[in-house]
Amino acid sequence: MTAPWPDMTPIPEGYYAIPDPDDATTMTYWRRAITPKVSDLKPWPAKAWNGPPIPRRADVPTDRHERDRFAAAWMESRRVYMAKVITAVLAELDDARRRFSTFTIRCWSCGRTLRDETSKAYGIGPECRAGMDPEALARFCTPAVGRAHIQQLAVDTPTTEEANRP
Repeated sequence: MTAPWPDMTPIPEGYYAIPDPDDATTMTYWRRAITPKVSDLKPWPAKAWNGPPIPRRADVPTDRHERDRFAAAWMESRRVYMAKVITAVLAELDDARRRFSTFTIRCWSCGRTLRDETSKAYGIGPECRAGMDPEALARFCTPAVGRAHIQQLAVDTPTTEEANRP
């Protein structure tokens, strides 16, 4: 029996960036849209693919029973991967949203490109932040975006010891 999917309900609509659960050297981008027909967490942009590769036709067995087992095993590997993604997003919900805006320079709420410096500092565009308390934005969003930039710089910039190694 397969394990159930983690509950995706607490993930609000929006865009998220998390390290790939199977490859920490790769950042993956996700979008959650809630409509009457869809409420999934999907790779972003729309044609991106994350997780186990889709099998090529040549890799699929021709025998019906073997093909069914192959398909079930692939679907289980996809389910396990998506469970890891959902768990990772839920574990760092706000950070994943801010990371999306940091790495893609897009609004963490709607995904539109951020054009002005104020929006880039907050990680959220002017329309999405309309009605939000400017003090709260300055107190919480700006430092969080700054921390995300610093963390990324720390990852991208070698320490003095690392730079001096032969």
